Formats: sequence, C-alpha cells, structure tokens
Amino acid sequence: MAVHGAGLIEHRDFTDAQLNTFRRHQATSFAVLAEVAAQLTPGVTERDATRWAMKAFRREGADRYFHLPVALFGERTTLPGEWTLESFFPTDHVLAAGDAVVLDASPIFDGFVVDTSMSFSVGPSAEHDMAMVDDLVYRDTILAAVRAGATFSEIAATVDDDMTGRGDRNCHQLHPEAVLGHRAVRITDTSVAPPADPSGFDALVIGWFIEGITAAMTRGEPSPTWNARSTSDHRPAPGLWAVEPHLGRGDVGVKWEELLVIDENDAYWLDDDVPHLH
Repeated sequence: MAVHGAGLIEHRDFTDAQLNTFRRHQATSFAVLAEVAAQLTPGVTERDATRWAMKAFRREGADRYFHLPVALFGERTTLPGEWTLESFFPTDHVLAAGDAVVLDASPIFDGFVVDTSMSFSVGPSAEHDMAMVDDLVYRDTILAAVRAGATFSEIAATVDDDMTGRGDRNCHQLHPEAVLGHRAVRITDTSVAPPADPSGFDALVIGWFIEGITAAMTRGEPSPTWNARSTSDHRPAPGLWAVEPHLGRGDVGVKWEELLVIDENDAYWLDDDVPHLH
C-alpha cells in the first residue's frame, strides 16, 4: 500500500475490495450527472446545473470534492478564448436548444476520489454525435498504448497529434496542468483529514497533487498528472488514473472521463458499463 500526504493519501496498490468501492462510487457519480442531465432544458443556466449536482452529491454522501462540479453549455464546451482556471466556474450562460453540454464532477465518497464526465446535446445534433464517436476512439487507443508500454507523454502527444491533424482542437491542453489524465486517490482516514473548505474543495488532495507535481519537476519522480510534458516521460505508472480526452470541433466540445486501472502486468478500464458507451 503506497500512502503519502502525511500518511493520509493512498495512490496505488489498491486491493480488489477497494477497486470495487471505486467502481461503485464512479457509478454513483455518473448517475448523479445523468440525473442532472435529465433536468436540463432550454432556459436553465450553468449555475442551475452545478447547484443541482451538488445537492444530489450531498444526498449520495459526498460533501467534499477534488474539484467542484462543472457545467459547460454551448460554445463554452470548447473552452474558447483566453480560458483560465476560473473560467471553469459556472456562469449565468443560458442553455439553448441544440447546445452541446459537458458535465464534470470529482466527488469524494468516504475518502475515495472519483472523477467523471459526460457529454451530450440538447436535442439531436449530428455534429455532436460525430465528435463523440471520434473522441471515443481514444478509449481504445489509449488503453492499447498503455498495454504496449508507451510513455505517458508519448500517449498524450499522440492524442494531440490525432486531434489537431484532423482539424480539431485539443481542449484538455487547457485543463489544469494540460492533463489528459491524473491519478485517482483515496484519503485513508477522513476523520483526521483537514475539512474541506467552505466551497467544497479538498485542500488535502489538491495539496498532495501540488507536492507530487513539484517532486516530478525537481526530482524526476513520476507525476500524478498525465500530459505531454517531460514530467510524464515515463512508462505508465501503476494505480488508478482518471482519463479525460477533450475534443473541440467548431462550437461543439465533447469529452468523457472515467477511471483506468494500471498494474504491473496489465491495464483495464475500471468499468465498461459507463454512459458514453451506451
């Protein structure tokens, strides 16, 4: 068992029972996003969607987050313009018929951090459907590359080359740390962990990531983030990884996010019963 963060963060060597718990919580997170999606009709705002998500997550037992729920409507699904971290926060942008939607949430259930995303359009959209088909190809190619032993940076660069070569925009380059993916971790004892801040952000988990990124930059240790940078120039590291390729095409952005299990001998998706495969 690998534990860090003053002994409070476990990031690899999860037991089968723990993986089953991650799987159950991932399914709950997807169910909450689907519940919110079912309420989205023209006229609601991003703030409405995130408020409904947080209420549902509290009902399901999550009161802290690696990051707060995100709702992006229309052109904002492509992370346009001078996009910053603050741009992910919900706005009063009003949903319109035909809009693309991205919902993303990283709730923490009993110390288990999961991260999920789903994309859809409000009403039929052939453009959205085709973009999602292309984005889902990466579910197969990323897994195959991990199994083949490609480095994390090689995999991220290949995804970028494929997107941009087709004329699409690599939107995950605008995610924090330009991540194609990042570790999913477990707080080993939430009773002694610092409380989440009033907004719900979990300082312990975020602090652990910052320490890990710093160690990767200064000491060459494997980074908890997965991108095309030199800190990811290593073979896939064992553990749980939230993978989130985010593609932009015109004013339509699509992404999916789910957990990938990597161990010393193999890699596999934690669950094949996920919304983007239906």
